[in-house]
This record gives sequence, structure tokens and C-alpha cells, in this order.
Amino acid sequence: MSCLLLLPIVLLSGFDLGGRVGATFPSAGLETYHASSALLGGFVGYSTGRSRFELGYSYSELPGRQASPYHMDIQEATLAYGYEFVQRPGWGFEASAAAGYALVRRALLAASESGKAQSAHIAVGFVQHQGKSRLSLGFDNCVFVELARAGTTTRLALSYIPSLRAGVAYAF
Repeated sequence: MSCLLLLPIVLLSGFDLGGRVGATFPSAGLETYHASSALLGGFVGYSTGRSRFELGYSYSELPGRQASPYHMDIQEATLAYGYEFVQRPGWGFEASAAAGYALVRRALLAASESGKAQSAHIAVGFVQHQGKSRLSLGFDNCVFVELARAGTTTRLALSYIPSLRAGVAYAF
């Protein structure tokens, strides 16, 4: 019975479910061996006023250059906060920041290796509202952070993968 009482609260409170597509462009040394690729993802969000919280998942496969059998798969889970700094009736501009955790797998023919990496996202984009549902289009810069060891020296290594993304969310 208590679940039935919570149902109207969840349905009317600003939760949404959606998906996104985009294009990724490897940079900062990754472009030497990887070509641009498509990005697919899904998310669950909660909006209140100008603020938005989001739990998301994305997948991208970066192919090797010149039709090489080499490729890299990136699966990432993120937790994001966005703030609509310009808000007009029906549309606005949003800036967001996210922390993520990625599972990365590289493969060349039968050989493969996998690893994990933390990531950070800084994004800005256009948002159109239709009731509580939303359409978004924007730029996202993903930075993978890891420690690289060279002999006895450890240094911070950053890999950038910017992307253009479009998303649709349907409010419950």
C-alpha cells in the first residue's frame, strides 16, 4: 500500500528517463591511433527549478585508423549536476559537471586488454522544454584521469575525448 502512495510523488516530481546519441572525437594523443565514432547512452534524471541531477551510462567504440582491426570500447557510468544559467519559457542554456567511472577495453584481432579509469565531464548545451520533457543539444568534454608510471616516476596522465551530443528525455 505504501508503494501506491509513493507512485504519484514519483510521477509528478520531476523524474525523467531518456537517451542520447552523439559523436566523439579523440584528442590529446588518442587521435594518432583512433578515429571519431558514434556515442550511445541512456540516463535517469531529476529536475527541480534550474538544477538537474542525472545518473547516466554511455558506450562508444573508437575504431583504429585506416581500417585497422584495432579498436577501443569505452563504457562509462556518470553522476552529473547541471544548472540552467539561462532559462526562458520553453528553452534555456545549461552548464553541467559530472564524475564518472569507465571500463575500457582495447582489442587487436584476438589480443585484448582491459582497464578502468576515472573521468570528469564539463558540458554546455541548449535545452528545449515541453512540459517536463526535454530535448538537449550540446558539447561535452570528457577527461580521463589516470596515473602513468615511467620507471620510478609516477605522473598524472589526462586523455580528452570531446563529443557533440543530442538527447531526449521523457518525464514520468
